Amino acid sequence: MFGFLKGKQKTLTGMDIGSSVIKCLRIDLAQERPQITHFAMVDLAPEAIVDGEIMDRDLVIRALQECAEKAGVGKDPVATAVSGRAVIVKKIVMDKMNEEDAREAIYWEAEQHVPFDIDDITLDFQILNEDIGAGQMEILLVAAKKDMVQTHAELIRDAGFTPTVIDVASFANQNTWEYLKSRRTAAVVAAPDEPAAGEPPLDDLVDEAPEESAPAETPADTEFVALLDIGGGVTNVHIVRAGVPYFTRDLPIGTSRFIEEFQKQLGLTWETANKVARGQTSEVDTELVTDIVRSVGEEIYQGLEPSLSYLKNSGEAEGIDRIVMSGGGAKLPGLAAFLAECYGVPSEIADPLKELDYASGIFGGENPEQLGPMLTVCVGLALRKAVER
Repeated sequence: MFGFLKGKQKTLTGMDIGSSVIKCLRIDLAQERPQITHFAMVDLAPEAIVDGEIMDRDLVIRALQECAEKAGVGKDPVATAVSGRAVIVKKIVMDKMNEEDAREAIYWEAEQHVPFDIDDITLDFQILNEDIGAGQMEILLVAAKKDMVQTHAELIRDAGFTPTVIDVASFANQNTWEYLKSRRTAAVVAAPDEPAAGEPPLDDLVDEAPEESAPAETPADTEFVALLDIGGGVTNVHIVRAGVPYFTRDLPIGTSRFIEEFQKQLGLTWETANKVARGQTSEVDTELVTDIVRSVGEEIYQGLEPSLSYLKNSGEAEGIDRIVMSGGGAKLPGLAAFLAECYGVPSEIADPLKELDYASGIFGGENPEQLGPMLTVCVGLALRKAVER
């Protein structure tokens, strides 16, 4: 069930349960360029999920069923994700051993790192470095409270679906980022079919290369990237480098905090304030909106500081090299520029649809450019394949 670090085989439907919106998406992975074949999203009533806790199961179940029906995915197996304080992701060091022995020893190791009773958690791990010296190895430990995972799985089952994979939302977000990065890298390193005029044939260049030369690292391989998924009530911070998570935490601030300030300071209705949060500023004073975003965005900046202090104190890095924003708050006017200014690093908005094919009308009346950042977790789930049984 808890298959976020396992092997892959079969295409799944990604189902992302957000605090205000449910997204359902299926991707055909048979083609060289994956294609979105099914999609729908359904708004959730504000009282359905509050602070990450499901307050009205019936409302959520009906929304799940409605979303799947609109997408036309039937009762297919789904990949979904959990998040929040009940999920722990941490790199740890333990004595060097094979994977089978590590699986037996991991619970004892976890007792020292997980702030929950060991009998109340579900564990998974992956060996990151088999030998870091001194007879030790480095592993990625992932733990989640059993009752939270079981509640999530029961919710999916009660809606009539089979939860084949329950992932971690930050990993699904990273999965999308890694996919986009791989497509960019492939485009950069792809060799032309024919040499340019005046250049020697490709075979001659290969012959002159050192026999044991390793491929040069691209900047994306060495960058510490802060993936910020800004949801309705929570912003997830997930710092990665070369495919390895280094730090994950949730900040108790999301788009709802910005929307409240838009309503309070600009006298807007919730509907208009929500549009502003999604980057639609034609009805408001954009300078005032930017000032509010920078003021509230300071809370995200302050919340990021412990993450960076952890990286510095652990000797992992001096800071982050790039910020990639996703989620419903990624388009908040001026937020990307504010964070880029704060940290002196590039800040960009995720565009998972850029490297996917899809029919022109699959998103209904939604603008794909506006919609894309909201779909990073859902795309990451759908790109992920089912655990091989």
